[in-house]
Amino acid sequence: MKIVFILPDLRGGGAEKVCINLATDWVAKGHCVKFVLINKKGEYLKNIPKKIKIISLKKKKLRQIFFPLLTFFRNDRPDVILAQMWPLTSITVLAWLASFKKGKLFLVDHVHLSSSVEKEIFFPKKIFKLIVKLTYLFSNKIIVVSNGVKKDLVEISNKLNKKIKVIYNPLIKKKKLKIKNKKSLKIKIWGKNIKYRILSVGSLKIQKDHFNLIEAFSLLKFQKKCRLLIIGNGPLKNKLKKFIKIKRLENEIIFIDFKSDLQIYYETADLFVSSSKWEGFSNVIAESLGYGLPVVSTDCKSGPSEILKRGRYGELVPIENSKKLALAIEKNLHKKHDKNLLKKDHKILLLVKFQINI
Repeated sequence: MKIVFILPDLRGGGAEKVCINLATDWVAKGHCVKFVLINKKGEYLKNIPKKIKIISLKKKKLRQIFFPLLTFFRNDRPDVILAQMWPLTSITVLAWLASFKKGKLFLVDHVHLSSSVEKEIFFPKKIFKLIVKLTYLFSNKIIVVSNGVKKDLVEISNKLNKKIKVIYNPLIKKKKLKIKNKKSLKIKIWGKNIKYRILSVGSLKIQKDHFNLIEAFSLLKFQKKCRLLIIGNGPLKNKLKKFIKIKRLENEIIFIDFKSDLQIYYETADLFVSSSKWEGFSNVIAESLGYGLPVVSTDCKSGPSEILKRGRYGELVPIENSKKLALAIEKNLHKKHDKNLLKKDHKILLLVKFQINI
């Protein structure tokens, strides 16, 4: 089959990682897979198998991609189209309709859309809802990564309910690293004389609310014994570094550029913390549990509470509340966790295959 993924680019993010994992699996099964990008850029480009063709539309603005997409659909005639991320999803619907519906179109939403539009994209909410209502109904199926994302879309239009399928993001679990000297590896990654190792992974943008995480870290009673590693890139990096400097935490909080392979960090950390204002699923929380790493997360819309089963597999705290986040971090660093139990329960919870009935 000819399967096409449509994405803005391949910068480091959960949605992009999921697409690459699926594409790699489908290519191995004999399907022809292509990535159509608005621009050919991003850290994940190096992770694309050679058998997968990458097509760049070479456009700077979303409104410029309608005709290039239309031309692509007419010439390529794909069997399956997987369009990711609004408003690219809605634009893809229009180009697909103009191509007389070449192939089957699946729209995939990875975030709590209403929150993203209101707090990050700053697009007029009424117009956003109208566009979704007018375009999403034409798709063959809408795939969302959590029940919370589904609920959000259904609140926009109840007519979408029958088209929506909830499929948790598939995760690829790597083999356990054979570490000869774990103590020396911890020192190499985290530094000397560190008692507590806290990990956070995510793009440095409004959604992830690293300011709240840094504020919470500054409230820890034993912060001098801690090291917080924040892995990711993004537009707020300089502002976050200035905030850390104001808090005089330059030695305790370290930024690391985006990494496609986080295994050594998961396996050497003591606690994973997510401080997001909103999510869709949160791959990094699921990955953390897969390595037996305890989790503290904000109870944001909409993925963390589903993955953590409302606190059964990790602690949930209110969003934008640094005091409660700090208390939860302290509590879980001192608490004894059964890592094997976390791994076992995680497998039961997330043993979900991404399957589409073509």
